[in-house]
Amino acid sequence: MEKIQAVAKHIAEVKKDYDGMVVVASAMGQTTDKLIGMAKQAGDHIPKRELDVLLATGEQQTVALLAIALENLGVEAQSMTGFQSGFVTNKYHTNAKIKEINTERVEEIVGSGKVAVVAGFQGLNEDGDLTTLGRGGSDMTAVGIAAHLGWDCELYTTTDCMYTVDPDLYPQAKPIKAITYEEMMEVTNLGADKIETRAVEMAKKYNVKLFLGKSLERDKSKGTYIMSKEMIINENLLVEDMPITGMGIQDEISIFTLRNVPADGKAVAECFNSLGELDINVDMISQQMAADGTCTVSFSCGIEQGKALAAELEKKPAFADIQVGREGDLAMISLVGVGMATHSGVASKVFQVLAENDVRYYHITTSEISISVTVEMEQKLKAAIALCRAFHL
Repeated sequence: MEKIQAVAKHIAEVKKDYDGMVVVASAMGQTTDKLIGMAKQAGDHIPKRELDVLLATGEQQTVALLAIALENLGVEAQSMTGFQSGFVTNKYHTNAKIKEINTERVEEIVGSGKVAVVAGFQGLNEDGDLTTLGRGGSDMTAVGIAAHLGWDCELYTTTDCMYTVDPDLYPQAKPIKAITYEEMMEVTNLGADKIETRAVEMAKKYNVKLFLGKSLERDKSKGTYIMSKEMIINENLLVEDMPITGMGIQDEISIFTLRNVPADGKAVAECFNSLGELDINVDMISQQMAADGTCTVSFSCGIEQGKALAAELEKKPAFADIQVGREGDLAMISLVGVGMATHSGVASKVFQVLAENDVRYYHITTSEISISVTVEMEQKLKAAIALCRAFHL
């Protein structure tokens, strides 16, 4: 409650700086875990529909309490659930996708001079059932409303800004003043966790200028702006022309290698169909043809996901003669930067740094703005620090 009152006081102080304001809140700390714990006590079988109804109450508590706190500070405010604020989703519970947003009611509240306090993370499907938006759902709610209102969106967390690399891993990490949508999507997808990738993707699609900062901090120079490269240049936020903007790290990676695979593509298609059914995202996909007409296919995924896939492939007759190998206990280190498109020699420098530090690497994958390598978990810290120093992160 002390934090809710502090946030209310902060909103009351900054409200005068804006013509209108919508505040999106998520559940209070530990609330979601407590609700899930209660559901498990109620029974072993937890229908996803009922779990969504239960979890949605976490955000509703926060927005009601925040609206009460604001009213007591003399700021007119009105709380709203996700469906009251116009979020219509598909039918998939616990990880629904937004299909439509109608901000008419939000605009009415803002137009009357009130602060609209919206519950993030939730919506209503076309059958009239409550749904939740999955990981980072409150980010999606905030960006979605900003997109429809044509406003900027400010996201506040417990850290000052986005850093070139996790400061807990590398204390000399530098703050990032501005980063492009593309870089932010890549670095969050490859291990950073400051903002949900889907939220950045939506911001890019609707050209919503994002700001990432620390809660209750009013000095915007301490945060990170996320926007198009053109906006960064126009607002003179480009610090220096560097090939690498930041680093993402993912722990507990598995690499699957399928050998003696028929080259007709059927077994590969069946494998990736299983990946889709298990909702497993893969990376670092490669295929090599052998002289005997077979091929070798490799890809990476999370360790727990890898265990589920290995069990599934064992059941499939098409894989009876295929050798399925799995290398675990790996980390994936990714360097991201739009400058890679115009700076040559980044890949060779990565390999040189790893070789000089006796770091063994496995799979490698590249895109226009990133390069990723997998290394053994025990060498993750050595590899990350060496690359940070080499690229001045």
